[in-house]
Amino acid sequence: MARQINFDIDCLRSFLVVADTMSFSRAAETVGRAQSTISQQIAKLEAQIGRELLVRRKGRVLQLTGEGTRLAQYARRLLQLNDEAYSSMFDDVLSGSVHIGVPLDFFGRDIATWLARFKRRHPMVSLEVEANQSDNLMRRGERGEFDLVFFKQEVGAGHGHLALTEQMVWVSGPNYVPAPDESVPLILFPEGCAYRRFAINSLDARRRPWHLSLVGPSFDCLTSAVAEGLGISVLARTLVAPPLRILRRDADLPQLPAVELVYSVRKHSNSRVVSELADFITDHLLGGLVSSEAI
Repeated sequence: MARQINFDIDCLRSFLVVADTMSFSRAAETVGRAQSTISQQIAKLEAQIGRELLVRRKGRVLQLTGEGTRLAQYARRLLQLNDEAYSSMFDDVLSGSVHIGVPLDFFGRDIATWLARFKRRHPMVSLEVEANQSDNLMRRGERGEFDLVFFKQEVGAGHGHLALTEQMVWVSGPNYVPAPDESVPLILFPEGCAYRRFAINSLDARRRPWHLSLVGPSFDCLTSAVAEGLGISVLARTLVAPPLRILRRDADLPQLPAVELVYSVRKHSNSRVVSELADFITDHLLGGLVSSEAI
């Protein structure tokens, strides 16, 4: 008879967070354990199956091994059943589906990690996430196409519930050298994006010539193009991380305004689930703002 091995649920949970983030330090932060504990948990799993789960180099996680990929698939199913079983022991269980609309830059804010945390707390809730430009999100939210929708607007516009106010800044790659008398090469999201509208309006008001260098459909595309020196862009200050840098006033660019990030809720939606999720995301947004201001 084959020897039976019982996997440790906590070890599997830590392994999945490492698999999703490709980082021991971020996994430790997510599950609330020391980084050394996460390493020990992964080592325990590897010892149980006799195979390595991660490809590592100089302490960095590069990818999952074939065995790691296979275990991750089973681990997700095991953890889902574990969490559902635990939740079913209580009468006050959140359940239902939520269709969420978010701006394109949310994928520079660890939104996937936040939602994973929410799912671990409420495994019976189903989430569907769609990213789009703020103008489109606002209109579609007004038509009731989302249960919960976040979008950006001018300060004081009066739509939705205020989540936070952020300062917009001009950003470039590490090797970009501004040329005051030349047309500004812009890297922007598609039309309908609040960042795009404010960038163009501010340059037009200054009568500074500009041209589109690249229009990117995603946050990763936009930031990669900026990092490679194809032009400059506009982002919320909280989203600027190396190798991107903030262009100072000596670049002869106009001052940008602040922007409001707000959310609205569809009428007759599953109000308790949506309210819990809106509060959860807003708390993480504010946490990110505080962290960036402390740097």
